[in-house]
Amino acid sequence: MENEYEFKRVDDTSTLFDFESGVEPIDKFIKNKEKGLEKFIKLRLSNLWVVFERGEAVALFALSKDAIMLNNEDRRNIEQDKDKASALVPSGNEEKFWEKERFPAIEIDYLAVRKNKRNAHLGTLIIDAISERALEDELSATMFLTVEAYDTKDYSAVEFYKKCGFEFSDVARNKYNYSVAFGERPTTRRMYKVIIPNE
Repeated sequence: MENEYEFKRVDDTSTLFDFESGVEPIDKFIKNKEKGLEKFIKLRLSNLWVVFERGEAVALFALSKDAIMLNNEDRRNIEQDKDKASALVPSGNEEKFWEKERFPAIEIDYLAVRKNKRNAHLGTLIIDAISERALEDELSATMFLTVEAYDTKDYSAVEFYKKCGFEFSDVARNKYNYSVAFGERPTTRRMYKVIIPNE
């Protein structure tokens, strides 16, 4: 299925002039040349990729380097899943590994799919492609994907990311609960996914 699509790194948003995800705040951000996605890319805060199908821009995603902090509760959750645990930590090195304070990740800064393509599993294909390419990166190690999943009463991407294997870290959950307890509901939820190499 990936062969139907062309993934292309771009330096500006000119190919997205008629792109519509159907989520108004996201579409406004993509179109805003002064304070939106274009500015973000020009400042080199993220790399923008556009996914084309027969020459039409059908999706976009922007990536940057990140690091994730995990606590003992996160460690327990990861160790309960044998596939995740073995993908992350070679046997016999657990204690040394978990001494780290931060772990290398790639953050999905933005991911949007054209409105009429949302049911084509294109978002899942993009997540899989990012994971595969992250594992092939010879310049730096990557163990996790992270995302600030858009989450408002009008639209939420949280369930999509859960279906793709993302979850909330205990650190992120505590931060979110603290914000809500003090009357502020963030518009994003931080999530992570362990990148597991294909056998």
